[in-house]
Amino acid sequence: MLKVLKVDNYVLIKSLHFSPSEGFNIITGETGAGKSILIGALGLILGERADTQVVAESGLKCVIEGVFDVSKLGLKSMFDRHDLDHYDETILRREILASGKSRAFINDTPVGLATLKEVGGKLVDIHSQHQTLQLGNQAFLFDWLDTVSGVNQITHTYSKAYSELQQAKRKLESLQSEVDQQLTEQDYYQFLYTELEEANLESLSSSDIESEYEVLQNAEEIGEVVGQSVQALQDDEGALLGRLQEVGHILSKLKGGEALTKIVERLLSVQYELEEVASDLKSFGVGMQPDPERLTELNDLMSKLHLLQTKHKSQSVQDLIAIRDDLEAKLSLNVGREHELERLKESIQELTNTCMGLANELHEKRLSRIPNIEKQANGDLQYLGLVNAELVLELQQTEALTPYGVTAFQLLFASNKGSVAKPAHKVASGGELSRLMLILKSYLAKNRKLPTLIFDEIDTGVSGEIALKMGEMMSSLSGNMQIVSITHLPQIASKGNTHFYVYKQLDEDKTLTFVKELNDTERVQVLAQMLSGENPTEGALANARELLN
Repeated sequence: MLKVLKVDNYVLIKSLHFSPSEGFNIITGETGAGKSILIGALGLILGERADTQVVAESGLKCVIEGVFDVSKLGLKSMFDRHDLDHYDETILRREILASGKSRAFINDTPVGLATLKEVGGKLVDIHSQHQTLQLGNQAFLFDWLDTVSGVNQITHTYSKAYSELQQAKRKLESLQSEVDQQLTEQDYYQFLYTELEEANLESLSSSDIESEYEVLQNAEEIGEVVGQSVQALQDDEGALLGRLQEVGHILSKLKGGEALTKIVERLLSVQYELEEVASDLKSFGVGMQPDPERLTELNDLMSKLHLLQTKHKSQSVQDLIAIRDDLEAKLSLNVGREHELERLKESIQELTNTCMGLANELHEKRLSRIPNIEKQANGDLQYLGLVNAELVLELQQTEALTPYGVTAFQLLFASNKGSVAKPAHKVASGGELSRLMLILKSYLAKNRKLPTLIFDEIDTGVSGEIALKMGEMMSSLSGNMQIVSITHLPQIASKGNTHFYVYKQLDEDKTLTFVKELNDTERVQVLAQMLSGENPTEGALANARELLN
């Protein structure tokens, strides 16, 4: 229940305190006095988005604060979920700067607008004039139907399962797109992988191949030079090894002491080393024969490596190996995705079965509640003067699942007997829509147990006896919840427990909006003015007293 609404520096309001009573509160005032400004301010602490133009004086911030009694609403778990302090008297506050920056608080804890809106939605429901358009809105209609039918628990379970189903379908679609794309590329990837795999890259070394190719390409010249070198070392007359042997033989005969002995030993070491060199050269020379086939093979290998490196923009065999391994991973990834696709399809089928079961149950329960709802609604329409009107809740079962189950729902209305009922938002007049919305909102409020329900000029298009009955209906509702009604009809205004009057007046050369609670005398005067004008007659004053009595 709203206990106090404090508004500072908001549009035409400099400073205002509004303290509605527990029962039926009436707000009246001349057109343009600021009645809707008050509701706009309340909307901001319920999570509506702010406009910078709401700040009255740019040098000051706009502050709106609402004090609510939440002691009987059972909201502690929601407060705990948002890490908020829970007090019997909860304060929602909004601060707006001229720069456009806005801050929101619940019990002095900063919160985002989404949290403010969630909490505010449990405290107040505001019915504004444009909300008659909701009669064509499926989300509103199903929310109303399921709340009034008492099937919200099944609806919640279905909505959760349906959401999971849609998420799974989106995931399947995304994965299928990836697989399709991969399949398009798979043949190409397979070709590239096979080409690299068959190249046997681990056994290849571009430097070794190039070295062997260079040797074979010069094999004849190398063999000839090697042969000449062997001859020079040991085969020719006067070869180097023979001459070294002679020198060693001569020196070994001398008695030169230890120093000469070491020189002779070094000479012998050089001789042995040269003998090994000559032997290795001879062996190397024997194998150094022209091999055109091997030369062609090496040339092909070098060409192949060059082509592969050019194709894959790589610098080495190791780069090619890494590319090959990456291609292998991509090919195996698609196999894994195929398994994931199958798993997702099975999950979607299970979720579809679950949703279909819940949707069918929900449809049957909705259908079973329809006769009682129609009977009560049509009785209330007659009470509000629509004697020949008929409200029809048309439910049809669909084959496909929707966010609302397998139910197609229309609220049909016929104002006269024998008329074909058609969608209410298209055929009902302004006065008929007002009465219809009052009935729907009253059912919603009763079943949802909202502590505060605000009607912003729901009496559009009605007058006289019908207005009186609408006032009585709102008065009856106020026995279970706090009702606030902004009205221009004295018949409705007279039914309130508490009457507030909104007016404008000059304050230091500036027009400002004020609100005051009327006493009994002031209330008679205001009602009489609503009946006959600014200067009410004695008859109007008597009529006002009669309405109040």
